[in-house]
Amino acid sequence: MNWPVEHHVVPRPDWRERLALGTDIALIGIVTTVVALPILTAPAALAAGSAAVRHRYTMGGLPRIAPLLRQFRHGLPRGLPVVLATAVLLLDLTAVGRGWVPGGPPLLLVTALAAAWLGGLAGLTLALLGREPALPWRRAARTAWERPRATAAIAATGALAFFLSLTIPATIPLLVGLQLFAAHILTDRFR
Repeated sequence: MNWPVEHHVVPRPDWRERLALGTDIALIGIVTTVVALPILTAPAALAAGSAAVRHRYTMGGLPRIAPLLRQFRHGLPRGLPVVLATAVLLLDLTAVGRGWVPGGPPLLLVTALAAAWLGGLAGLTLALLGREPALPWRRAARTAWERPRATAAIAATGALAFFLSLTIPATIPLLVGLQLFAAHILTDRFR
């Protein structure tokens, strides 16, 4: 029999490494959530959290604080339009959902799908910013727009995380880190 021979065996991490990865991602999610609580700091906190997740994912350890603080300060003014756009989208979803504007369930479904797609774009943009912290936010968003498969996959995981956070609100800080991790994994997968 002519069985295939595996020339290069990739060592698999044992359970301790996987547990360490999970706790590090959870820690990054908790810190990112706490820093994002003032709302205006949310985009910058998520970008810095994405860089921390990327460093942990690729280098195997937590990053130093100084580069993350620089990225956070750099992202504060750039994240303001994101906060305003998110507020407008939430206001739109609320108005359609409560019947303040005509359209009913079909318009609510279209608006929710648009919100999910924009969430996928935001997730992919954050993953790209975590991969290259010096990348301008507009270029990262433009690159995310050009990758619809990765955007759809991140939107799907984001919707799952959203519904899980509605079910168990105490998991929100953990889900932030896990969603950033998923965005990086999916970005690499659909590259």
